[in-house]
Amino acid sequence: MKKIAVLFLATTFIGCNTDIYDGDTRIIVEGKLIYNNAPLQGVEVNVYPVYNQPTNGSITALYPSEININSKWISVSKTKTDASGTISFSIPRNEETNVYVIRITHNNDYRYFGYISNYNTNNYYVNLGTLNYSL
Repeated sequence: MKKIAVLFLATTFIGCNTDIYDGDTRIIVEGKLIYNNAPLQGVEVNVYPVYNQPTNGSITALYPSEININSKWISVSKTKTDASGTISFSIPRNEETNVYVIRITHNNDYRYFGYISNYNTNNYYVNLGTLNYSL
């Protein structure tokens, strides 16, 4: 009976392993959000796939009229900033498009930043830097 219990426990622990990040399916995005030179805390951050073709890797503020989305606004990732204004989330790869725009909502107002694309993705990681909400 002891041998069966030891065998059971051994196979249970062998089956336990940590999740391995599969960079082929997700892109990690990190950055910081400020408003009037202070961290912007607890704001909602959504990411949407778009059909724009960026010409470089810079992340800049966008007007809604600049964004080409050919379907309903369906967010592929949603998060909130922490106490230091930091955002960290992942977005899928291999969707209909591999270009994304970020929408930040604060006090019933919103701003768009973009574009996340192959121009600024390095080893499945994008550092947004510091985004200034007070444009």
